[in-house]
Amino acid sequence: MEILGVISVPGWLLTILLLILTFCLYSKWKHSMWKRLGVPGPEPTPFLGILKEYFKKGTCNAELELVRKYGNVVGVYQGHIPSLLVADPEMLKVIFVKEFSNFPNRFIPVKPTERMLAGVALAQGTHWKFLRSTLSPTFTVGKLKLMVQKIDKCCQALVDNIRSQRGDKHPVDMKELCGAFTMDVIASTAFGIEVNSQREPNNRFVYYGKKAAVGQLATSFAVFIMMFPFLKNVIGAILLKGRVGKDVIEFFDTALRSAIDLRKEGKEQYQDFLQLMINARHKDDHQENQSSGDMQSYKNRGLNEMELKSNAMTFFLAGYDTTANTLSFACHALATNSDVQKKLIEEIDTVLCGEKPQYEDISKLQYLERFVNEVLRLYGAAIRFNRECQRDIKIKDTFIPKGTDISVPSFALHRNPDYWPDPEKFDPERFTDENIAKRPEYSFIPFGIGPRICIGMRLALLEAKMALVYMLQNFSFTTCDKTEIPVTFEKGFILKAQNGIVLNVNPRKDTR
Repeated sequence: MEILGVISVPGWLLTILLLILTFCLYSKWKHSMWKRLGVPGPEPTPFLGILKEYFKKGTCNAELELVRKYGNVVGVYQGHIPSLLVADPEMLKVIFVKEFSNFPNRFIPVKPTERMLAGVALAQGTHWKFLRSTLSPTFTVGKLKLMVQKIDKCCQALVDNIRSQRGDKHPVDMKELCGAFTMDVIASTAFGIEVNSQREPNNRFVYYGKKAAVGQLATSFAVFIMMFPFLKNVIGAILLKGRVGKDVIEFFDTALRSAIDLRKEGKEQYQDFLQLMINARHKDDHQENQSSGDMQSYKNRGLNEMELKSNAMTFFLAGYDTTANTLSFACHALATNSDVQKKLIEEIDTVLCGEKPQYEDISKLQYLERFVNEVLRLYGAAIRFNRECQRDIKIKDTFIPKGTDISVPSFALHRNPDYWPDPEKFDPERFTDENIAKRPEYSFIPFGIGPRICIGMRLALLEAKMALVYMLQNFSFTTCDKTEIPVTFEKGFILKAQNGIVLNVNPRKDTR
C-alpha cells in the first residue's frame, strides 16, 4: 500500500501502526481526567498509569511517596482506571459517613463472580445490608465471651509451640508461629473445627489457607483489565468459570460441608459464626437464588447456599492472614523497643498476677490497648481500602465523577507528620486520651470507616491481645542477627514481612 504515492508500506504493517496510534491516543485521553479537573498527581505511564510504581516500590511505599509529594488528595490511574487517593480526614468523614449513600460499595476493577458478590466484603446495596445485619450478631460482647475459652486453648498451644521451636536458644520466625495460631483461632471460633496447625504445620488447612492468596493468573487478568477497562466483562468471564483457585474453593467447601454435617448429629451445642449462618437458613428455599429486592425480601428468603459458602471462606481467610501479620509485627515492635516491652510486662503482671486473662481483664490493660493501636498504626494489615462513587459530587473543592474509585492510603495516612509527629517512631503514648483529642477524628483508621468498617474487628483485637498477654507472661523478645530492622514489606495490598519476623524468644525467669 502506497502512502501519498511515495512510500510503499505493507498493509499488515500499516494496520499495526494504526492500532498502536489508536491505543496511544486512547491512553492519553483516559489519562487526562485529573489534569482537566485540577487534581494534583504524577504523570501517568502510558497504559500502566501508577501500576509501574506499585510493582517497583510496593503499594505502601509508592502511596507514601505520592501523599508526601502531592498532598492528601492525589489523582492517579490504575492502568486506565481513574483513582482518587484520599488521605484527608475531613474528606474521609464526608465520603464514608455523611455521604455514605453515594459511596456504599467497594470498587471492583474486574467482573465479579456470583460467589464474590455473595460475601459481605463485596456485596452491594441492600444485599450488603442484609448480609451485614445477619452476620453482625456473631461479634457481640456476649458471643465473644463464649469464644474466650477456645482462644485460651489456642494461646496455650502457641506458648508450647514457641518453647518447642526455640529449642536450645534458637531464633524463631514469629510470622510462621503467629500464622499457625490465628489459623487455629479462626477455625475453632468461627467453625468449631480443631485444626491443630501449631502441632501439624503441614496439614491441609494450612496449605490451602496460604494458597488462597490471589494467584499470578488472577493478578495478570486484573492488570490487563485495568489497562483496558472496556474488556472487563470479556476477561472476567474466565474468572467466572472458576479457573482460578478452583482447588482452594473445593477444599474449603468440602471442609464446610463436613462441619455442617457434624452439627446435624446434635452431640454438641455451637455458638459460633457457622452456627449463626446455619440458623439464618430457611427450610423453604424456593426463593434461594434471589439476588435483588428490598430488605424484607432478603429476610424472607434467608441466607442461601452461595452466601453461606462465600462468607465462610471470606471469614476464614481474612481472620487467618491479617491478624497473623499484625501479631508478628507486634512481636517485632516488642523486640526493638525494650522499654515498651518492659512497661507492658509490668502492667500484665500487676493486673493479672500470673492468672489467665478473662474477657473482662483485657479492657483493664490500658497500656496494652495503646500498644496494639500503635502496632496497627505502623503495621495495620490493610494498606488501603476503597469505595466507588455512585454519582457526581464535589467535596472540599474536589469534583469526583460518577464511577471513580476512591482509595484510602491508610499506610500513608498513619505516617502523616501533621497528625503523627516523628511518624516512624514507635510510641504507644500517642494513644493516651489527651493525645487522641489533639488529632482529627479519622486520622487513625486501621479497620476502615463508617457502616462498612471491618465486621470482625472485635474478634481480631481480642485474639491478638490475648496472644500477647500469654506470650509476655512466659517470654520476652529480643533481636538476633537475622532480625530485619526495619522490616522489608511485601509489595502487595496486605502488609506482610517479606523475609519473616525472626527473633530471639527468651523464657522469663519470673514466670509464675
